[in-house]
Amino acid sequence: MALESANYLNGLVDTNPASTDQVSQGDDHLRLIKKVLKDSFPSVDAAVNAIHTSASAPATSISAGLVWFDTTNDLLKIRNEANDAWITLAVSPLTSNSVDVDAGSIDGTPIGAASASTGKFSSVNIAGDGATVTGIKDENDMSSDSAVKLATQQSIKAYVDSQVTAQDLDLISDSGTIDVDLDSESLTVTGGEGIDTSATGTTLTIAGEDASTSNKGVASFNSANFAASSGEITIKDGGVANAELGDMAANTVKVRDANSSGVPSDKAVADTQVLIGDGTGFTAAALSGDATMTNAGAVTVTGIQGKSVSSTAPTNDQYMKYSLGANEWQMVSIVGTDKLTTKGDLLVYNTVDSETRLPVGANGLVLTADSSATNGVDWTSISVADESITNAKLAHMAANTVKVRDANSSGDPSDKAVADTQILIGDGTGFTAAALSGDVTMANTGAVTIASTAVENSMVATGIDAAKLADGSVSNTEFQYINSLSSNAQTQIDAKAAVGTANTWTAGQRGEITALTSATTVTIDMANSNNFSCTMAHNITFANPSNDTAGQCGSIFLTQDGTGSRTASWGSDWDFAGGTAPTLTTTAAAVDRIDYVILDASNIQAVATLNYS
Repeated sequence: MALESANYLNGLVDTNPASTDQVSQGDDHLRLIKKVLKDSFPSVDAAVNAIHTSASAPATSISAGLVWFDTTNDLLKIRNEANDAWITLAVSPLTSNSVDVDAGSIDGTPIGAASASTGKFSSVNIAGDGATVTGIKDENDMSSDSAVKLATQQSIKAYVDSQVTAQDLDLISDSGTIDVDLDSESLTVTGGEGIDTSATGTTLTIAGEDASTSNKGVASFNSANFAASSGEITIKDGGVANAELGDMAANTVKVRDANSSGVPSDKAVADTQVLIGDGTGFTAAALSGDATMTNAGAVTVTGIQGKSVSSTAPTNDQYMKYSLGANEWQMVSIVGTDKLTTKGDLLVYNTVDSETRLPVGANGLVLTADSSATNGVDWTSISVADESITNAKLAHMAANTVKVRDANSSGDPSDKAVADTQILIGDGTGFTAAALSGDVTMANTGAVTIASTAVENSMVATGIDAAKLADGSVSNTEFQYINSLSSNAQTQIDAKAAVGTANTWTAGQRGEITALTSATTVTIDMANSNNFSCTMAHNITFANPSNDTAGQCGSIFLTQDGTGSRTASWGSDWDFAGGTAPTLTTTAAAVDRIDYVILDASNIQAVATLNYS
């Protein structure tokens, strides 16, 4: 038998039951129909009227409460309780998402009529304020002082006019007071130096005049020279042009002639003088001693090592030689015939014939000192000795690079960049810089991390016993204890030492003191420890901590470094008694302690105990 499952009318299948169904199964369908009808029309204890939609009123089966949609007039009507007339509802069913009052009346006064209608109400009560209006009064003096009567426009104007006539406007200035009769006098607003006034209609305008050298007023600042922010005027970088500087004396240079910052001054520089700094200021002086200089920059050497040079002009093939007798450098001719015959020859001195020719050497050779040679010098080739190229002699390398031959052929090396956590991996044709990924990652400290899901049973060798785990201190028998666990080990431990259970410890319990790194801002991770220490090398802002959990408590030990004078400020979650954070002991090496209890995620109550030094 085909029997559907349904809760409401739309769930019924109109082709059931099938003609082949047994009559004895009809009770199932009857019960289903009853259930669907009661679920679709809950709490119905009387006749249910449907909405009648037609151009004319229904003529049959009319009952009180029947709703009729009059399609001729687009009105919604309901049958009255006496069942002898239709009541037009004061809404239009054609306006979407709104109520359009198109028909009906209030106390017999039509609503939405084509012409104005006069409505008469015994009283009007606006819901919510408790005030009831029973009438409208027209009295110029408001003498009745009624709490339930409204005043007309005319009576309100007359009353206000009478009150204004009786009042005046009092003004108090820095140098006197005035009063203006509002009914008979006018207030005059007069401008002054730098201020103009004007009035048009009902608007009074007070404007500042442009300032000039002879008149006070409103001035603007050239945006090329000045910057204005929050009322503060500052001179821009580059805002002072040469023409805007104060007059400088002729032939002066603007300097800071001191070894401290401050106001510049104008330093005079005379003809042929240059400015010479000594770290404490400047001296204007001309070159002297072994050299002089003209104001065109031409330098003349008049001496060497404080010894004068002969004024006699040199001739061809002469060289300079110091004469002790004459106390000067003199030009001296080569003794004997010209010994130089070939381009590149040198004149040298030896122990045989004093001055002799050193023939030019072969290409690529250099002249080096050689005490065993006749001339004391000789031509020789240069080669790079083994292990003579130090790091300092190599060309600069880019930061974080390794010198490699990045090719599968010999040749010049190159610099290979290696980024944070990357290693060099060779493939026989060069190198790739890459970070470990996949099942294993590595930090830049060399710490390698195997992913939690990376090691599978198939990767683990068979026959691993306790001796192969850690240091082998756990025996096979002890290791087998794990097999007897009925659930997660931590779950069973927690059950033995539950938070809500009193526990007795037979030995001292302690938590580590975790060191914090000093910085301008320190965010404590409360998951790392209960107790913390920090040697303060900065003025530190202790920001709101992370992973703070209600009920955690501990201490923070703050030690001044060798400099001292370090201060501490605290985030909004840190609460101190009286609302004032403590002032730390600033003596070098002084120790202060902050004890805390976390009340909730945004409130940490703390107290300071100072100066343990």
